[in-house]
Amino acid sequence: FYELVVIGFVYAIYENEESVRQILHTCSTKTDRSLDDGRCEYYLEVFSQRTTSRRKSIQIIPWFVEDSQWLAETDFPSNGYGSWEQRLNSTECINRTVFIGALHGMVTAYALARICQELFGDVEYAAIDTDRNKYPIGSGRVVFVNAHSYYAAVTANYLMIECDKFCKVIQIDPYLSDSVTCAGANGQWCQNMGQFFCRSLKCMKYYCETCWDLNPNHAITQNGINNSVDGEPPALIHKPLMRNSRTP
Repeated sequence: FYELVVIGFVYAIYENEESVRQILHTCSTKTDRSLDDGRCEYYLEVFSQRTTSRRKSIQIIPWFVEDSQWLAETDFPSNGYGSWEQRLNSTECINRTVFIGALHGMVTAYALARICQELFGDVEYAAIDTDRNKYPIGSGRVVFVNAHSYYAAVTANYLMIECDKFCKVIQIDPYLSDSVTCAGANGQWCQNMGQFFCRSLKCMKYYCETCWDLNPNHAITQNGINNSVDGEPPALIHKPLMRNSRTP
């Protein structure tokens, strides 16, 4: 016995962009969006055996490729970088970048930047992660203008987004680089790559597996629970983060 669960949506990938334009041209539109991005909502009437009228209006949600990235119009100092892409991938910017997880599929880079800017401070750049078809996969990153805004976002850790269309809790963590060396332990230099990142605001450093275990602040009990001080805020607890490997 198999139970069919209908969750209310489906993904469609067309072979060419013209097909997307044709279906949007067939749709009726509404412009009562909460964000002033100039976009409208698309609705298509389809045949349905479950409704009395035999017709049902469904929403078509196209993903515009340009919605994957948003860059502030303000001219930030280049600091010797040849392009803004090089600047955003620099250690300077990575140290002000947060990873955003559990994003709703309708959230654009512009919307994400606006939300973070209103709550934590000025945003320099925002991006939505996409798959090989350039469709969002539910995560993204935000680069803040200053460290104060970055730490405010990291301290929050979780954020609930409520709007007319959905209510979603997103996760905020430091954005991890895969090319940072270990910070060492007990004052000793280490040449290994840092595979673990300590999320504690008292630490915020990369460690290899050996140096992580050697750091007394990272002591783990036999039950696998962090030995933190009772009543210590979650943002100060030493918690290892690892960058997930992604395949193109």
